[in-house]
Amino acid sequence: MNGNIEIIDQKKAFLQSYQALIVSINTLGNLLIRLEEEQNELFSILSRFSGTGQVEVEMLDICSCLREQLREKNQICKRIVKNVSLMDSEIEKDILLLKYISGYTWEEISEMTNYSLRQVYNIHNHALKHFSM
Repeated sequence: MNGNIEIIDQKKAFLQSYQALIVSINTLGNLLIRLEEEQNELFSILSRFSGTGQVEVEMLDICSCLREQLREKNQICKRIVKNVSLMDSEIEKDILLLKYISGYTWEEISEMTNYSLRQVYNIHNHALKHFSM
């Protein structure tokens, strides 16, 4: 029985990671934009001087690392959404999408789906059992 609870907890944590990943993606994206703008300005200034190749290489490495992190985080988000979309039950899909992808509260989900709060919790629990990571 503890194994089932652990698996359900892992599924919840996986689904809950979506919102944090989105925040991280936005933060990294904004940072990358700023760095690329500063990089262009810095390169134009440094191009007047010799021996600045190391700075350019380091800036390119940083930007490359940030792009890779963005790619990985986007892949995880896509995987979460894809795995939810592959579920058979439409209402289970909807509950997971509303809760973990859109970030609605249980009460809001209850109102949106016209199910009681208890029914929403029950559907959610069934959805977690059917969800595949």
